[in-house]
Amino acid sequence: MVLHVAVIDDHDPTCRGVTELLRDDPRLRILTPVGTVAGLTRLRHDVRLLDPANVGPVDEIRALLADPVPTVVHTAGADPRAQVAVWVNGANDVVTKGLGRWPLADTLCEAVNRPFRVGPTLAQAIVAALDQHGIPASPALRDLLVLLRHGRRLTAALQITGLTYERYEHELRELRAALSRLGHGELPEDMGMTEPERHALRLCAEGRTDAEIQDRLGLPAEELDQLFERALVGRMRLPDSGPHVRLLVGLLVSGLHRRPDLLRERIDELRRP
Repeated sequence: MVLHVAVIDDHDPTCRGVTELLRDDPRLRILTPVGTVAGLTRLRHDVRLLDPANVGPVDEIRALLADPVPTVVHTAGADPRAQVAVWVNGANDVVTKGLGRWPLADTLCEAVNRPFRVGPTLAQAIVAALDQHGIPASPALRDLLVLLRHGRRLTAALQITGLTYERYEHELRELRAALSRLGHGELPEDMGMTEPERHALRLCAEGRTDAEIQDRLGLPAEELDQLFERALVGRMRLPDSGPHVRLLVGLLVSGLHRRPDLLRERIDELRRP
């Protein structure tokens, strides 16, 4: 069966590159790429290749990851926290941009045929989370993830560790649930933002005035207001983009506040009618 692949990415050169890279693979048919989550609704597809940056609000990305269609996250970012978070929310695998034709095509096929296959990038992020936070996993599963991190195929890693695929899937489901309970499924609030939007909010958190931010970004006042409106009202579904809201989100995005959980609670309160 030929798999229909939806590409969601707001970067046109990447979309063209992926289409060119995969177009000759007989297992795949690459559909016309879309730049937003909302643009995906009209496409019938079997599997997705998603770069979550700049494609929509976090709640839309979360809903997309949670639905039944297999999703491979395709990212230039190296933040293991975000990589684990998208997996906890339902992504099948995470790959970095620049991955070659056959590994990328194989990953998309495996997302449909073996949805709990984990590639090297995601395995490395999961192992880092286990080590950093002392999260328990069976020795066999941890050893298997280490093998996957180093590029071993899943079949070989199962043979080496003595796990059956069924046992591996069961333990990986339990690990995903444990990570979710411990808060590792929290998607970064700036996941759907552009880099200028993030930069402007970080400057707010540093206490910069609007005039200073305009100077740093090279934007007139009206365009800066529009930037904040897109980021905070359009992407984050907040009621306004005033100074107080800018500071709250800026502190969260920049990581400067010692209690990000309290910031998230306050931001969630602002969303309530």
